[in-house]
Amino acid sequence: MLMALIAFAVAAAPAAPMGIWEGTVGDLPVRACFAQRELGSFGSYYYLSRLRLIALEAEEGTRGGFREIDARDSNAPRWLIEGADAGRLTARWTHRGRSLPVRLRRIAAATAGQDQCGSMAYHRPRLAGVRTVSTRASVDGVAYTRIALEHGGRFDASLQTFALEGASPAAARINAILSRDLRGDPPEWFDCMRAPLEQGPNEGSFHDSLEPAMISRRWMSVIDRFDGYCGGTHPDEARTYRTFDLAGGREVDPYDWLNPTAVERQGPAGTQEEIKTLRPALRDSILAGWHAAVAECDEVLRTQEFWNIGLIRGALIFSPDLPHVAQACGEEFTMPFARLRPFLTEAGAAELLALAAEGRRR
Repeated sequence: MLMALIAFAVAAAPAAPMGIWEGTVGDLPVRACFAQRELGSFGSYYYLSRLRLIALEAEEGTRGGFREIDARDSNAPRWLIEGADAGRLTARWTHRGRSLPVRLRRIAAATAGQDQCGSMAYHRPRLAGVRTVSTRASVDGVAYTRIALEHGGRFDASLQTFALEGASPAAARINAILSRDLRGDPPEWFDCMRAPLEQGPNEGSFHDSLEPAMISRRWMSVIDRFDGYCGGTHPDEARTYRTFDLAGGREVDPYDWLNPTAVERQGPAGTQEEIKTLRPALRDSILAGWHAAVAECDEVLRTQEFWNIGLIRGALIFSPDLPHVAQACGEEFTMPFARLRPFLTEAGAAELLALAAEGRRR
């Protein structure tokens, strides 16, 4: 008798609906996905008319119950899985006294070692019609094209970059770098957003803005502001400067204009494995006369070895590269070329003095 009851309970319980599904909630077409991880089950779905992801988390104490994650609504809609087999899934969507049938057919089964809920098989319809919008702009008398991502509100994402005018090979190489997050299948900005779906129901966020801060005859300085979440413990937030050689069409590192008094180098020179940090002599010069508004920030900045360096006319800008817990201590410090001279290589001094003497480009 006991064995019969156990067998009946197992037969009556809904099968795990892992994989990708398509069908309707009520009469509205949707695509859904469910996954199982060590911490439990989760899922998500989106209406094909809206294409905005809705996260689903398993309800504790229920079998087959999932609740939509919505911080704005403590009584969020819920799904109750009624049955699932190799090809079909039925459920009930309920919210504030309203109830709708959910009828889905499987379009991709869960496969060991694969992340179906982050796959393009699941998300491909959401990228249909995503485009860019271009507008004209200028800085330092130089015209360029501002490029912005347009997705109609489907994602917690924004991306603005720009392109230089002209058909020179150097401009083409720089434009390829500036448009990197827009390229690929899927594009890199969306790769960031879907990465968190490997471990949970919520997709990430991506907000990146690149704009020119200065354009001279030889150099272009770009401000890159990023705020987003691509997985991990914390979101990322950063404001960094990037420097481009307009003659060679490449991104350069202002660290290379600094001599060994200023910079310590470790690892293979000229490779991505090379680590460059500021020595105490330059850090002390940068922070000379500075007093922290918050006492805890004083030691953080005075001992920080990793800094971002930006280029503007007549100066370099230094900003500490801080861990997430110390980002409130972030500041920018402008250091004129005259004060930098003891820390510059001969080649670096020549380049920066030429820039200072150039004046504004017309």
